[in-house]
Amino acid sequence: MKRRDLRFWVNYFLAFLSVAFAAQVAVVVADPQFGDHINQIAPVFGVAMGIVWVGGLRYVPAVFFGALLPAVFTGHHLLMMLSVPLAVLASAILSQRLLHQLHVHINMTRIRDALIIIFCGILISTCFGAIIESVFQCHSHGGISWEEFTPLYLTNWLAAGVGSIIIIPFILAWADRDGFSLKGAQFLEVGVWLLTLVGFGMVTFLNWAPTDVLLYPMELAIFPIMAWSAIRFGLRGASAGVLVLAMTAVWALVPVFAEEARMTQSPANVWIFVGIVSITSICLAAVMTELRHRESQIAENESRLRAFTGALPDIAFVLSETGKIVDVFSANATVEANHRISNSQSVVDLPLNAVFEPAICQSFFDTISVALSTGEVQSLEYSLESVNADKHWFNARVSPMYSEGMSAADRVVWVAYDITSRKSAEADLMQRDVVLNATACANHTLLTTVHFGEAIERAMREIGMALGVDRSVVFEITGHPAESYHTCNPRFEWLKDDSYKSILNHPSSKNTPFEDFFPGWHEQLLEGDIICLEGVNDHRLNPTLMRDLESASLLVVPMWLEGELYGCLIVDYCKQKHHWNESEINAVRVLASSISGLIIMREREEELRVARDQANSASMAKGDFLAMMSHEIRTPMNAIIGYTDLMLQTELEEMQAEHAAIIKRSGKALLNLINNILDYSKIEAHTLELESNQFDIEEVMCEALGYVLPMANEKGLRVDYDIDPDVGEVYIGDAHRIRQILINLASNAVKFTENGSVLLSVCMNQWKSNEVADTLCFEVQDTGCGIAHDKFDRLFKPFSQVGVSTARQFGGTGLGLVICQRLVERMGGEIWAESTLGEGSSFQFIIPLSRPEQLQASTTANSHIDTDSSDVDRLQDDFAQEHPLRLLVCEDDEDNRWVMKELLEILGYQAHVAHDGDQAIEIMQRGIYDVVLMDVRLPGRSGIELTEAIRNGEFEENDAEQYIIAVTAFAMNEDRERCLAAGMNDYLSKPLEVARLKDALSRAHSALIS
Repeated sequence: MKRRDLRFWVNYFLAFLSVAFAAQVAVVVADPQFGDHINQIAPVFGVAMGIVWVGGLRYVPAVFFGALLPAVFTGHHLLMMLSVPLAVLASAILSQRLLHQLHVHINMTRIRDALIIIFCGILISTCFGAIIESVFQCHSHGGISWEEFTPLYLTNWLAAGVGSIIIIPFILAWADRDGFSLKGAQFLEVGVWLLTLVGFGMVTFLNWAPTDVLLYPMELAIFPIMAWSAIRFGLRGASAGVLVLAMTAVWALVPVFAEEARMTQSPANVWIFVGIVSITSICLAAVMTELRHRESQIAENESRLRAFTGALPDIAFVLSETGKIVDVFSANATVEANHRISNSQSVVDLPLNAVFEPAICQSFFDTISVALSTGEVQSLEYSLESVNADKHWFNARVSPMYSEGMSAADRVVWVAYDITSRKSAEADLMQRDVVLNATACANHTLLTTVHFGEAIERAMREIGMALGVDRSVVFEITGHPAESYHTCNPRFEWLKDDSYKSILNHPSSKNTPFEDFFPGWHEQLLEGDIICLEGVNDHRLNPTLMRDLESASLLVVPMWLEGELYGCLIVDYCKQKHHWNESEINAVRVLASSISGLIIMREREEELRVARDQANSASMAKGDFLAMMSHEIRTPMNAIIGYTDLMLQTELEEMQAEHAAIIKRSGKALLNLINNILDYSKIEAHTLELESNQFDIEEVMCEALGYVLPMANEKGLRVDYDIDPDVGEVYIGDAHRIRQILINLASNAVKFTENGSVLLSVCMNQWKSNEVADTLCFEVQDTGCGIAHDKFDRLFKPFSQVGVSTARQFGGTGLGLVICQRLVERMGGEIWAESTLGEGSSFQFIIPLSRPEQLQASTTANSHIDTDSSDVDRLQDDFAQEHPLRLLVCEDDEDNRWVMKELLEILGYQAHVAHDGDQAIEIMQRGIYDVVLMDVRLPGRSGIELTEAIRNGEFEENDAEQYIIAVTAFAMNEDRERCLAAGMNDYLSKPLEVARLKDALSRAHSALIS
């Protein structure tokens, strides 16, 4: 069994015994008028109702059986035995429900509750119980007539009522744990009171018992004695006194009701007296308890009010509708002083305008008026100068107040809270936001302003305006950190306006020893310390200099460049003392770091600019050197290859013809080397530009094969090309570079193939093609020696070949594949190789090429793959008959001049020759020439200058539309563009090849005819 259940059953059993004992007392004290079965006093009603009230209806069975137990042993009739238990049960239940419905606190500590308990809980419920008891008693004794019912009922009601009034207050008082408790000397007072009560009670009741008359005025003394207990000891004392008084009466009455009773009438007067005394005492105790409780609450409220008023950090006023100060509450004198009040009592009954300034009083009156008219709480923020001349901000809550008997508010309670700290925090936050925005703007200015000095000055202005300072200066400190001597120079400065002195222009600030200008600062700055000075009297200042510069408060932040102290950033107030807060220090620190970063960035930019200029100069020097070397090599090579071609046109012995062919091949190899070096240098310098022209894909394939065909014929190789049907005929791109890639790959294929074939093919890569461009896959296959897989990583490295033996056997510079790879990548493609050692190789590359929007009719390729085994373009004297032209050759080099003249004569032309520009002009003025073959590099005027003069009409005798072909040893792409831009019609690079010469003359003839 749980402990809680055990406690309940113990209480249940005790309740049963208590009710049984109280019922037995009722049996003992019987009224002789009706026999020994009629009770004079029935405390069982009080015990039963008290138990049910405190414990609840669950104790009803204990109450019933407890009240029944004494009646069982009397041997009375059943109805007589049930009369008291049923009456007790009905009274207990009825009273409990009545009190519950009336929401009564079952403790009698309030007079309202006490009266309801006495009159409703006790008298009404016992009245109902007495009716039940009397009815049962009448039916159990048929001898009792109806006329006797009334006195029987009244006797039972009196017995039940008095018994309840005696017992219930005692139970409720002592069941309340918060009831009155004795302390110290009160025990002695209780003893005296108890003896007095018992003594007066014994005298009163013992005197009354034999005489049937109360001893007047002795009974009146009982009232003050009971009042004493009610006033001094509360409900517990009063209920205990009532119980003692009742027990004294019982003790005095029991003997007179014995067999030798001397009393001849009902003791109703005694119990009425006891009941009146009990009701009076209980009500008085309830009144005193309630008064004490209210006094306690009032005292507690006053204590709370005092504590609340003392805890108020601010001040409260009670103001009349006219603005008169009715009362003032404040925590301390400091609060009063902040409100311009030296003594709170001194301002009571004064009008507001006698205490505060008129300007602020008007806002007070307006707020009071609105609060009274609307009946709602109003708020007002205002500031006051305190008694100590400090400015304080307040937030007032103004609430309307009603005087007693007034239907409308006629006063207000004005509670003012000091919000100076909040206002200060808000101002700090606003200032911090301003500083943060200024810092962001300053950084943006430093990053976006082009001019270095302007960027720093604008950034300093942004921060200076946000902080409200008068001046800011950037000082540069020179000298090694380990040295003791350093100089400082102001580099940048910002002034709020022209009224402040400039440090930048101050004569003593240039190259000034730092220790003299700012004594002791260098060591602090090296440690990274921030220096804050808040007055000109600071010992760290040079007072003479600072007074001369009108500086009052300084903030100094070190500036670092890559871990070295560069200088410092100084901001100052010139006319006021200022306390530097954390946000201001952080803003200046960020600005110093940003300026340092900008200085580093500009220094790096300057270093990069110098390095770039040096690199550009070196690149230009390299380009000029390569161009010059190309020119100087091509000029004699033109004569060598030209005379070799002329020799091969004559009848030579077999050995002589072989020697001449070797000379020509060696010359072409040297030219190829020069071309590769020029291309590689342009690729590495990122100066290679791609063209975007419309070209025929088959024509490019044929031209590439035509280049390698003579060498393939010498080795007996079969060469061919294949174009997939999905590939278009015409594309837009750089045909020259595509041809160059194919020639390089095809040349390598022919070079490394001794037997078999070389195949050039092109197809469509469907996976990478789209609506914008076709991705073409070019492939060059051979049946040569192949490449080992461990050598693949050396294929596309500059100046690298598969092996040393390869270089010795086949020659070459190792630039061809590198140039191919870079060109393919520039076109947005990729290149790779596949090979099997001993079986052959396949080089493939893919590039995206756009098709023209509207394809023109396909043109047939004008290249022809000559299957003749000779590598010499035959000079045919009938060429001039097919393309008749009047030619003028302008060439300063004698060997080249005669080579060109001989080549043209073999083609059937009778060309005139000039050795410089002046002679060419003179010859042109004497005759008409269709085409001028003009060297670019001429003594005096160059070929380009001469062409520009002709085009500008400087020579009136000459046609400004004269057809001019540039013939030059400058073979770079920009040289060709420069010649065409000067007005030349065509371009030939040295050494002259017969095929290219014939093509140029053919184009000239076609142009002149059209």
